Amino acid sequence: MDNYTVTFVYNGDFDLPDNQEECYAKVPEMVLDKLRNKDFELVDFNFSKNYSEEQAGFYIADPSLHRCVLEIVTALSLKHLQSRDAIYDKCMNDLAEGSLYLGCAYENDNPNMDMLQSIIKFVNDSQKAVCLPATPAGKK
Repeated sequence: MDNYTVTFVYNGDFDLPDNQEECYAKVPEMVLDKLRNKDFELVDFNFSKNYSEEQAGFYIADPSLHRCVLEIVTALSLKHLQSRDAIYDKCMNDLAEGSLYLGCAYENDNPNMDMLQSIIKFVNDSQKAVCLPATPAGKK
């Protein structure tokens, strides 16, 4: 199985706790609840070796649609790649089973829209948790 980066978006409010320790303690369950309720929309998945850390910027470029961007790095087999539902379920099950680790969680302050956007990344144990602040597409 190869690692893929699966990208989800959520269009509702998703406020991260301000305290970093509290954030890392609470965010996994917050995300899992939203995944179980199918509140997150799976919008993209890419072979991780070809994945650009700037990808989240494409999804935060339109904050009226994407208030939260979630990236999950996990191993997917051909069985999982048969359907979007199978990919979604694999990510949700990996998080529920504790085989994913919170790599980063932060708020992107978008002054143009006067709002915060949550950027969250989970990784599996074969990935290093690298999280670069997302920049909206077209901005540097």
